[in-house]
Amino acid sequence: MNKKKVRKLPPVKTNDPFVKAGTIPDYKKPEELLPFLSDRGKIIPKSRSGLTAKTQRRLTIAVKRARHLALLPFVARAK
Repeated sequence: MNKKKVRKLPPVKTNDPFVKAGTIPDYKKPEELLPFLSDRGKIIPKSRSGLTAKTQRRLTIAVKRARHLALLPFVARAK
């Protein structure tokens, strides 16, 4: 049998600014949410952002609410 080697990436350490500050992501503060969006406006995954699972779920809800209220764009502008 031919076994393929699976390369596992090392886990990213939790670097959650919301946990450190004792706050939760809020849709009314889009400037706090912007660092967790890619240049195209997509939400960065938990594995790259370093957020905890609970905070990532709350961040997702906050970003979607801010998009719905036009505080954040759904997609980035084409240049």
